[in-house]
Amino acid sequence: MKRPTQDDIEKLSRGLPTRVRIGSRAVGHRLTQKERHLFEAAKSRGHLQIPASGCLDNVINVYRLWCEATQRPFRLVRTGQSDSAEA
Repeated sequence: MKRPTQDDIEKLSRGLPTRVRIGSRAVGHRLTQKERHLFEAAKSRGHLQIPASGCLDNVINVYRLWCEATQRPFRLVRTGQSDSAEA
C-alpha cells in the first residue's frame, strides 16, 4: 500500500478525492474553519494542541495522517479551560 502524500492529506481535509484512496466514510476527515486553523498551527508547531472543552476528532484524524505522510511523531496536547483562550 502506498503511503499518502501531504497533498493527499490536504485534499482529504477539504473533502476532495485523493490519489491514494485514503480515508473512510465512517471516519471524519473534512475540517471546519476552526479545525483547519488548529491543523495549520499544528504543522508549524510540531504538535496538535486542542482545547479540553471538546474533542475535535476530524482534526486529530487528519493530523495523525499528516504525521504518517511526513514521517513525524504524532503528538497531541490537550489544553485546559484557561489555556484555550490563548489559542
